[in-house]
Amino acid sequence: MERFPVLGKDQLDAKQRALWDELTLGPRGFYTGGAEAKRLPDLYNAWLQFPEFGDLMVKLGGAIRANTALPGRLRELIVLTTSAKLGAMVEFDFHVPFAENEGLAGDVIAALRAGAEPVFVGDDERIAHAANLQLLATGALEHDTREEAIAAFGYPGVMALIAIVSMYVVTAYTTNVARVKLAEDFSADPDKLKDFFAGKDVA
Repeated sequence: MERFPVLGKDQLDAKQRALWDELTLGPRGFYTGGAEAKRLPDLYNAWLQFPEFGDLMVKLGGAIRANTALPGRLRELIVLTTSAKLGAMVEFDFHVPFAENEGLAGDVIAALRAGAEPVFVGDDERIAHAANLQLLATGALEHDTREEAIAAFGYPGVMALIAIVSMYVVTAYTTNVARVKLAEDFSADPDKLKDFFAGKDVA
C-alpha cells in the first residue's frame, strides 16, 4: 500500500521547517537523524502534512513522558493496549522494549499482541486496562470503573490515562492511514531509546 509522500527539508514551508527542526535538533534528534537527517521517520513525516497538529502531538508526547501521575508500567500498558486494539502493530512492536523496561510482564505483552485478555497480577494494571478499553469502545467509563480508577490513580492519574489513550489513538490513526513502517535507515542506541520513553534526559 502506498505511504504518504516523503518530504525533504528543502520542500518545507516555515511551519513545517519548525516542526522538522524540533524533531531533528530537539530531544528526539538522536533517533530521527539529527542535523544530517534527509527525511523523517514515517509517523513524523505524516505529521508534516499538518505541522501545527504535529507540533501539538510532539508536545503532548513530551508532557506524557514527563508526567508522574501514572507509573511507566501503566503508561506502556496503555500504549500497547491502544495500539493493539486499533491494529497499529508497528507502534505496538516499537513500544515492547519500553514496556519491558518499565516492568510490564511478558505474558501480559503476549496476551495483548494476541488480542486476548491478560491475566493481571496487580489491581492497578487491571483497572487501567479496563478503563482503556472502555474509553476506546464508548468514550466514557462505566460507573464502577470510573470510581476504581479515581481511587487507584487519583484525578491527576485519570487525566493522565485519558491523555495517553488520546495520544496513541492519534498515533494509531496516523500509523494505519499513512501506512507507517519502521525504516531500517533509522537507528538509535536501544538504551537511549528506553531512557527517552521512560522520561529521562538522554542528552
